Amino acid sequence: MPKPELERIAVFDVDGTLLRGDCLWLAARRSRGLAGQLGAAVACLPWLIGWQLRLVSTGRLKQQVVGAFGLCQAVNLAQSQGRADWQLLELRAQLRPNALERLRWHQQRGDRVLLCSASPRMLLQPLADWLGVELLCTELEQVQGKWRPRLVSPNCKGPEKVRRLAAHLGPLDGLTIEAYGDSKGDRELLQAAALPHYRSFLPEPEPYPPFSLGPLLPVVALALLAYGLLGIWSQGDQLLPLLRSLWPQIALGLLLVLLGYGIRFGRWRLLLQALNQNPPVRADARIWMGSFAFTATPGKSGEAVRSLLLKQEWGVPMAPTLMALVVERLTDGTAVLLLLLINLPLLLRWQVPLAVPIGIGLAMLLAGWLVLGTPWAKCQLKGIAHRLLPRKLASAGGEGLAAMRRLLQPALILQATVVGALAWSLEGVSLWLLLRGMGIEAVGIGGATIAHTAAGLLGALTLLPGGLGSTEAGTVGMLALQGVALAAATPATLLIRLMTLWFATFLGVICLLQLPRRRR
Repeated sequence: MPKPELERIAVFDVDGTLLRGDCLWLAARRSRGLAGQLGAAVACLPWLIGWQLRLVSTGRLKQQVVGAFGLCQAVNLAQSQGRADWQLLELRAQLRPNALERLRWHQQRGDRVLLCSASPRMLLQPLADWLGVELLCTELEQVQGKWRPRLVSPNCKGPEKVRRLAAHLGPLDGLTIEAYGDSKGDRELLQAAALPHYRSFLPEPEPYPPFSLGPLLPVVALALLAYGLLGIWSQGDQLLPLLRSLWPQIALGLLLVLLGYGIRFGRWRLLLQALNQNPPVRADARIWMGSFAFTATPGKSGEAVRSLLLKQEWGVPMAPTLMALVVERLTDGTAVLLLLLINLPLLLRWQVPLAVPIGIGLAMLLAGWLVLGTPWAKCQLKGIAHRLLPRKLASAGGEGLAAMRRLLQPALILQATVVGALAWSLEGVSLWLLLRGMGIEAVGIGGATIAHTAAGLLGALTLLPGGLGSTEAGTVGMLALQGVALAAATPATLLIRLMTLWFATFLGVICLLQLPRRRR
């Protein structure tokens, strides 16, 4: 007996999806004159700042905007004059033709169509009635037919959209949901749908993307602005002539940095092979480099997108690759410590206070490697994992713990550390080339390598995005210990950061843009 066909549901987000723009801001502009809009904007400014700092919820901010712009009074007045649809003509003019065409197609097919929006009902109900669809939205208080600027429901955004759908329709697993959205606030809705359409009204599904480069743009812009100002401060009108004179060193340094990336990718493949995971090399290289688009995130945490992309594109389990990423970061740290150990006499000559603790720490690390493979160590690791990790990863047969046990083998860690040290030393050589090009011969390759790698480790420990500020300050400070003047250390530091962190970010963006994407 054939299975009964599931009920078909089409769910449309409104602001930015069905409409070009946001109906709340359209109403705010319509409700007051220019002077009133400016006054309301000033009144909302403290709440907006609190929202940006995550001290104020989106719902609370929305309530303040509705009150400050007098939206309830405007709608109540229009309703008393028999103009409940006072904004309908403007909203109809903002409808996207392809979105409206798709909505009508669903209606003609007999689908149940709903609007699901974070905007309030008093603004959207006339549009829903005109379209002939159901409406789920943020609810405001209504007393004796009059709207008041107070939310009586959670802001209908993100997970709340899915909760509202389930409350309205019943269990969602008994439905075929086709959802349309355009923003992060629609992510959970699109993920819950059998047929998601992210910024698309084509028949083919378009899932919510696993990553977004948007949040990185302000960080990049601020960093480049700061670099430019610092470069001008340190060199004045000699900055451009200096850059022109350093082009040979910059070009050779970039080649060395690229070679270092190739070596580090070899380390990644080494870790994957230890886990019996072998995605195609070219695709893996593109995804591996693409994850560097998010290297300017706290602790480089954004690079975890690598595991998600490998899962989506090639079906590689996420738990093992996440553990490989953790070990990759771990061996970055041990590689830097190895370089510091190699150059320990130089640190002692500079009378750096951390030289002895670093040596002791490395000795303890080496001792730890020796006992890591013992049954006692494995038993302790299992106990810690059961206490700290999610149950699936911590179980003895779980992919995560099994992967970590395979990766935390002394021989493999030592190999990965040596490979990482070689790659990082190439970046140190690049800094040395820049210093030589600037006529600074007092700093050797070892000193340049320490300045770059030790400062990078310091920046990673601060958990600032990309170690911004702390890494630059550390590099300048380490160069100053070697007698490099501030006016020379500053541009050299900024250049090596552009050639490493920001060059990696640029290459990562290029690789991400080359990943196969569905047509929209």
